[in-house]
Amino acid sequence: MTSVTLPAYAKVNLYLDVVGKRPDGYHELVTLFERIDLADEITIEVLAADRIEVCCDHPDVPLDETNLVVRAAQAYRQVAGWRGGFRITLKKRIPVAGGLGGGSSDAASTLLGLQKLTSAGLPEREILRLGSGLGADVPFFLAQVPWALGRGRGDELEPLTLPARLWHLLVAPGFPIPTQAVYRAFSLTAVGPDVKLLFCALRDNYVPKIRDLLFNTLEPTVEALYPAIRHVKEMIQNTAGIARPLVSGSGSTVIAVCSSREEAEAAAESLRRREPGWGVTVASTGV
Repeated sequence: MTSVTLPAYAKVNLYLDVVGKRPDGYHELVTLFERIDLADEITIEVLAADRIEVCCDHPDVPLDETNLVVRAAQAYRQVAGWRGGFRITLKKRIPVAGGLGGGSSDAASTLLGLQKLTSAGLPEREILRLGSGLGADVPFFLAQVPWALGRGRGDELEPLTLPARLWHLLVAPGFPIPTQAVYRAFSLTAVGPDVKLLFCALRDNYVPKIRDLLFNTLEPTVEALYPAIRHVKEMIQNTAGIARPLVSGSGSTVIAVCSSREEAEAAAESLRRREPGWGVTVASTGV
């Protein structure tokens, strides 16, 4: 095998509560991850030369070591003792710095692809260790499950068996939001509702109740730093008619839970007509 192509799925956080500050400088989280079917595409080819090349069709994606894909390939090659190099081609579909975990998912798919492509056969625990070192969201994507509860930095995972398949409206307003900037400005507030209530609503697949229990403790900070996010939420509610839109992660993407694919598609079409500069997508829970 000389090349491999894998999807790199996005995620949304239906629940995100920052419950404390950790001694290592990170924040202590409780979060509910949902993998969705919006995905980048990663193709990895073996090179004889001892180098890592990255190509991408999105102008805002860096091609140097600030890209988690490059760091993932470097870390894998070092641990595996791989002497050759790789060319990694990234087709970007997930908004950049949009709170959907695109960079982390790309890194996870790079590690999984290198496992398929090489004969190194690193143990699963070693792949997980490499992923956790790259970013707190990477272990979720390595788990390859549709639902998981995350604690700690978000990397202490409990995969969940939930019957719900949700339809989402995703609205990317066209500007990135750096995660670090949001956490620097964030100050601890009261904790959110019990995440177990959201589990119950998801098990019943009851969309009105799911909407009521969506929570993101970072949302007020995101809106204070980027007031345009409030306009996005107002448009989703007032123009598209979808209640309780939510910032995913640290933004900038705003998500809304829809009662059906038809509702999501109709809302998306309405917003595309009104705000042609926004990236408006319909996605569902990824199996």
